[in-house]
Amino acid sequence: MKSAQLFCSACDRQVRVMISEALAHDGQAILHDEEVVCLELGGHCNGNMCPIGAVAPREMVARIARNGLPTDGLRTVTALCPACGVDAEMVLYGSGKAACTLCATEARWVVDHIEPTA
Repeated sequence: MKSAQLFCSACDRQVRVMISEALAHDGQAILHDEEVVCLELGGHCNGNMCPIGAVAPREMVARIARNGLPTDGLRTVTALCPACGVDAEMVLYGSGKAACTLCATEARWVVDHIEPTA
């Protein structure tokens, strides 16, 4: 993977991205092109399509997981995924949305309450 910085029109600044390598194969199989993976998915990602990767934010989370990239720079919580039923790391983005790093299912993130620390 190659590291780069590209301008994101959604957050109006340069963001860190990784560009996956295209698969080289001489056979008849369908080949995948390079994928751009944004490493700064967050609150500004409230549209239906990422202007950098041309996919929905939940698909960008799937690209992060598929390429084995760390999520330490993203806002995440561990929660029960409503689709796969596993306690998984969920990437938070947009206005109250989250996506599972295991199955990329989009869910709504709601904070029920906050308890004071002792």
